[in-house]
Amino acid sequence: MLFGAKAGAAVPDTTGWPQFDDFIAKSQQAMNADPEAALTNALAAEAIAERHSNASRYQTALATSLWLEAEASTRINKTTQAQDALGRALQISDNDGKLTKLDGDLALTRARLADASGDYALALKSWQNAHAVFVRLHITRSQAISLLGLGALYEKARDFDREIRYYHQAAQAYSGEPAFDLSVANNTGFALQQVGHYAEALQDYDHALKIAVSLKSPMLEARVLTNVAMSNAKLHKLADADRAATRALKLLGPKDESGWAPFVWGVKADIEYQRHALNAAVADLERAFHGLDLKTTIAPFRDVHEIAYKVYRDAGYYPQAIAHLEAFKRLDDEGRSGAASATLALSAAQFDFTNQKLEIAQLKAAQLERDMRLKESRAATQRTVFAAIALAGLVLMAWIAWRHFLVRRHRNAIRQKNVELTQTLAERDQEIARRTEVESQLRVAMEMAQQANRAKSQFLANMSHELRTPLNAIIGFSELMARKAADPQKVHDYASVIGEAGHNLLSLLNDILDMARIDAGRVTLEETTVRLGDVVRQSLSALDSENRTDKKIRFDDSHGDVRVHADEQRLQQIFTNLVSNAIKFTGVSGIIEIRIETVSDGVDIVVQDDGPGIPADKLNVIMEPFGQAENAYERSHGGSGLGLPIVKALVDMHNGRFTIVPGTEGGTVARVHLPLNRVVQGTASYEAHAAVA
Repeated sequence: MLFGAKAGAAVPDTTGWPQFDDFIAKSQQAMNADPEAALTNALAAEAIAERHSNASRYQTALATSLWLEAEASTRINKTTQAQDALGRALQISDNDGKLTKLDGDLALTRARLADASGDYALALKSWQNAHAVFVRLHITRSQAISLLGLGALYEKARDFDREIRYYHQAAQAYSGEPAFDLSVANNTGFALQQVGHYAEALQDYDHALKIAVSLKSPMLEARVLTNVAMSNAKLHKLADADRAATRALKLLGPKDESGWAPFVWGVKADIEYQRHALNAAVADLERAFHGLDLKTTIAPFRDVHEIAYKVYRDAGYYPQAIAHLEAFKRLDDEGRSGAASATLALSAAQFDFTNQKLEIAQLKAAQLERDMRLKESRAATQRTVFAAIALAGLVLMAWIAWRHFLVRRHRNAIRQKNVELTQTLAERDQEIARRTEVESQLRVAMEMAQQANRAKSQFLANMSHELRTPLNAIIGFSELMARKAADPQKVHDYASVIGEAGHNLLSLLNDILDMARIDAGRVTLEETTVRLGDVVRQSLSALDSENRTDKKIRFDDSHGDVRVHADEQRLQQIFTNLVSNAIKFTGVSGIIEIRIETVSDGVDIVVQDDGPGIPADKLNVIMEPFGQAENAYERSHGGSGLGLPIVKALVDMHNGRFTIVPGTEGGTVARVHLPLNRVVQGTASYEAHAAVA
């Protein structure tokens, strides 16, 4: 039971520090190839360290063994054990007051664990902390590993430009190790391929291929060749692409124990499809998906499913085309959800990091101001001492008459110099203040430009993903129906999918156009006398006619006769957006409550749901155009993030007030307040409430 021993256990002390060092070395050597063995050796080392709690190296030894335990547990998905070991190791490391390589290694492990559990904000912070530690310690290889981790993290958010930049920095920081250089070159090529720079990607792939050949690793060589074939196919260099794919299959062999062959056959199918050899492409796809369940394929098969859909569609095998289109849509939706979650987390983390840098800058500015005051105080003291000496000299030499005039003139000269010095200091202070103000304005302008660029990139990313899925559904299923290739029993279902996708696309475009018109000031109100109860019922009827909800909706019509001066069409748009939002985030058995409340300073329209609610720290985000506070699960609902900003803008145009807060028992409460000057006096229910108030 040596490996399970902890502090206080009655285990004979038959081993010492040489055995501890041996277990640590074995754990590190086995970490990549056999994480289970690495974990066993780390636990053995921890047991030895616990038996020597009085030794001088106890704290460092225990933290090292716990780090390896956490790293190995992370690699075999024992998340709880990894978190426990990492927490103990970090506590020891934080309290020792020293900066060592172990601090950076712990930050790397925390980054990998956070990345694996989906906590991308913590992963970003940990990769950055690890890089900072290794920079201070001048450990270039570990610096490069940190940069590779940052690049892989931004790949999840589909920020390929930033991913490529980190890979280039990793290559500059460290090189000369074949396996590392291969990873950097292949990853850089894949990122360039994702943004359509196929010629540049081929340069990196060629470098990676040379390294793989030198390592004599058929598996690595086959993977790089697959990427080479894919890029050549995108450039329509079909002969080069076919040679690379054929060579990859030869290296994998007929058994293909690695499981990589299906992706090579997928590339081969794309090559044959571009050659219009549909029968050969179908044969390649049969090999690629042999023995696989299309309903459970993983993310790397997404592009192969898209190729299969095109091939089977053009070859007239419509059931297979439909199956692959559905599989492609499933994986595309999953990837879209994951990328949106990672983007939101990284944006929030980057915002926090920017705030920290601003606080540091403010602290430095305050320190600079204190230093300037100290210098001024010293200068004043020196002037005072000098004046005292001069005065003493005048008293001592008063009996020499002919010296009196010279002393007075000398004192006047000093006074003039002091005035000039004071003016010089004042001018210097003004210059420093002016430079500080200019630097502040430049920093603010730079931050605003960066924010605008990020907003543009985020908007384009959101729109590309939001538009692609409904368009794929509309084009794919409509083509199949037009060819009369769909199963007659499923035609109605496919038509519903096309209709739903069309409605989603139209709603998305309407939201974008409305937001653009509002920002441009081209929206005007056409005010009439409107009965609020009628607005609610008409909106609910429209939602029901569009089959947009099967949720339970309760409307309290006790104050439905209240009338207001407003634009009826815009009020319906406000109410429809709020109810649609509540429907989207309310469960199957959820209830949505709608009521009209008369208050002393006007009237409120309230939409309340019992869904998962919105975190308090995200309420400001969702009011901004394209802002979304959803997590990975909620992001699957899609949306441009314009609904609530449009509501807020239209309410502001009515001189009203729009608020959205978490419910006291869960869910969300959205409230639209119209001021008293818009309420038509004479409504019975309103007058009764006003009398009570």
